[in-house]
Amino acid sequence: MSGNKKYFAFFQKLGKVLMTPVMILPIAGILLGIGAAFTSASILNVCPALENPFVQLIFKLFKVVGGIVFSNLPVIFAISIAIGYVKREKGIAALAAFISFIVMHKTMSTILISLGKLNPEKLTTGQSLILGIPSLDVGIFGGIIIGFVVAYLHNKYYDIMLPPALSIFSGTKFVPVISILGSIVVGIILSFLWPFVQTGLSSLSLLIKSTGAIGTFIYGSVERLLLPFGLHHFVYLPFFFTSLGGSAEIGGKVVEGAINIFQAQLSSPTAMFDINVTRFLMNGKILFASFGLPGAAFAMYHVARPENKKKVKALFIAAAIPAFFTGVTEPIEFSFMFIAPILYLVHAGMSGLAYFLTYLFNINVPGSSAFGGPFLSTIFNGMLQSSKGSNWIYIPIIGVIYFLAYYFIFKGLILKLNLKTPGRGIEDSLEEDEKNSTISKASDDIIKNIIEALGSKENILSVDACFTRLRVKVKDKSKVADDNKWKKLGANGVVRVQDGVQVIYGNKADVYKNKVREEIGMD
Repeated sequence: MSGNKKYFAFFQKLGKVLMTPVMILPIAGILLGIGAAFTSASILNVCPALENPFVQLIFKLFKVVGGIVFSNLPVIFAISIAIGYVKREKGIAALAAFISFIVMHKTMSTILISLGKLNPEKLTTGQSLILGIPSLDVGIFGGIIIGFVVAYLHNKYYDIMLPPALSIFSGTKFVPVISILGSIVVGIILSFLWPFVQTGLSSLSLLIKSTGAIGTFIYGSVERLLLPFGLHHFVYLPFFFTSLGGSAEIGGKVVEGAINIFQAQLSSPTAMFDINVTRFLMNGKILFASFGLPGAAFAMYHVARPENKKKVKALFIAAAIPAFFTGVTEPIEFSFMFIAPILYLVHAGMSGLAYFLTYLFNINVPGSSAFGGPFLSTIFNGMLQSSKGSNWIYIPIIGVIYFLAYYFIFKGLILKLNLKTPGRGIEDSLEEDEKNSTISKASDDIIKNIIEALGSKENILSVDACFTRLRVKVKDKSKVADDNKWKKLGANGVVRVQDGVQVIYGNKADVYKNKVREEIGMD
């Protein structure tokens, strides 16, 4: 296989593996966005009725429930990758991935505390509590590393036979043991490597502050580029809360940090908004979150295979809602980040351009969740504060252009490069036959007939499933029944591949997979 084919095959499989956790994000994003918006101080100042304790409790629940999913994405990715890349004993792999993730962070925590570089009582930028462990925030990058380490070690050692004295650890019991050792090594490496990366990003903050419009472009692009690595906090937090974000005397009081300055400007009857403050409060996010990414989602829907459009439509509507209304963009971004990295690079550049444009047009409307997210901030900090120089009127004008730009750029690149975005992949097919829209319990007869059609239990090497296909590897393909037989068994079609068959059963495929594996005694 050529280098390019290996590259695309790797990311296509990674995209497939991560599709399940990605599909969790839209509902989590909606809950988080609504909760964050209606518990923010700026919204409560305008709508005091929302301060009702019961109403606030509901919104706080929304916020914490949605937030817990996003804050634990690294470990969710670690488990998903481990499950997706191991050949057998997936439950053991999931357990090993979770344990290894904890061990990696505990290793980093112990080393950094011992070196005096981490104080559990006073965590600094780039440090956070990970599953209760004070550690470096390495984001989903750390989760992905652990997932691959565990998958590699699992596939290599899950059937190992140890000497009699150590035989109690033979087989799958050895997987957590070797995975723990591997995660200690990863933790040691990251303990010494990651702080250098973080130091470099701190220096970048000074460059951003001193270069005006160009620095604003860098701010927006780098913030998105570093999102997968959990390092994006290094871009915006210093500007939010330190003098890097500015210093101003408002109402006779000196305030520092972009958030503090903007809040003081809101409270002052005379102070005007300042683009050198709002550029660090994610004003560019209003363009790419509320308009650009929905345009990208619309493009991915349009280029999906016809039979997949219905399910892709549901996925992207659910993902676009939190992006447009609350600025929670991860549900859309993660849908193409790993499957088509070139699209994410384009998106990062377009994000930087959004910040650049808001700087040039002097748009003083924060897009961060601290101000309710893009939609509510446009209303309460834009429309209702036009006398302070919000210049919100440019948002819908440039926004429509941004929607179209994302749509045509994404659509063009997907078609030209044949990118396997959701609904276009073969292995990730989202085909759905309407008559199979309700998953029914698989009867013993149909399962036995499927096994017979596959050439009997002895002919089956492995059984797996994607969204709609029962994927089976067999010893001898000549023993597999013809297409007419499969039609009689309710299949919508059969795809014959090099080492077996993919039988299209709609959304019954996963149920049939489990039933077949149970029937033939396969773990």
